[in-house]
Amino acid sequence: MIMNNYKPTYTKEEVDELVKWFNEHEYDDEVDLGHGQYIKSVKVSVAQLSHLAQLYYANRNFSGPINMLFKIRDCLTEQGKVHE
Repeated sequence: MIMNNYKPTYTKEEVDELVKWFNEHEYDDEVDLGHGQYIKSVKVSVAQLSHLAQLYYANRNFSGPINMLFKIRDCLTEQGKVHE
């Protein structure tokens, strides 16, 4: 069985904490998410996804953008692209 970290809904606190992480860290503007996904403008993507996440966190239809933010954060960290 294939497991993933997908979560259908998030609390406001979870989303606020995630957005805060991006606001408090410096990171490269390109990241490889694997499986053919590569973002060349991470800061723009994070800004747009964060906006959606903060507006629609309680709506199951918008869990995809929130999950993408978690994936971007994890990949940036794993690839050593976060600068403290």
